[in-house]
Amino acid sequence: MSIAITALGHSTVRLADNDGAVVIDPGVLAPQAAFENAAVFLVTHDHEDHVDIDRVVSALVAQPETVVLAPRLVIDKLAAAGADHGRLVEAEAETRFDVAGFGVQAIVGSHAAIYPSLPDSPNVAYLIDGRVLHPGDAYPSLPDGTDLDVLFLPVSGPWMRYADAVDYVIATRPDLVVPIHDGDLNDMGRTLTDQLAGLLPETLRYQRLDAGETVTV
Repeated sequence: MSIAITALGHSTVRLADNDGAVVIDPGVLAPQAAFENAAVFLVTHDHEDHVDIDRVVSALVAQPETVVLAPRLVIDKLAAAGADHGRLVEAEAETRFDVAGFGVQAIVGSHAAIYPSLPDSPNVAYLIDGRVLHPGDAYPSLPDGTDLDVLFLPVSGPWMRYADAVDYVIATRPDLVVPIHDGDLNDMGRTLTDQLAGLLPETLRYQRLDAGETVTV
């Protein structure tokens, strides 16, 4: 099955097939299009750049069939903002979810450490159809035997190191790397960050997608 992947800025991506679409991490930096015509919102954690609570709640009202799969902290915030509990599914360890023709597996872990004095917070990575990974703000271990076609790779932020990003790609060996989590960078910063492609194995492809750009895998 072909999947159309559309970048929507920072960590927000849309995956679509003939049965519908899922949107991952519809945060405050995302365009309004990210909140429209989605069968499910997948949220990795509760930081605002990954989930815009008010706009997700509004989207649930406008789209009666849409559901949310997210960690408990996000579920609680959405419920407090008025979302229907029946449309909110907690992403727990090994949760498997079928929607819009996609098989979704939740990989529960912790947000990458920003500073030792800050408390740990949950992070849920999502493995789509066993071949597309959105890791959220972490570099999680994957189930044995995972063969990635696409890795959405965080490349900027207060919690990450350039070397860790490169090491994660080498460890997971995807066919295609799409950089994400770069809403804090200007065009020059993105150009400099993209130089990490020169450190990656020659057998894989590194492709930056501009906001609104689509690639099919």
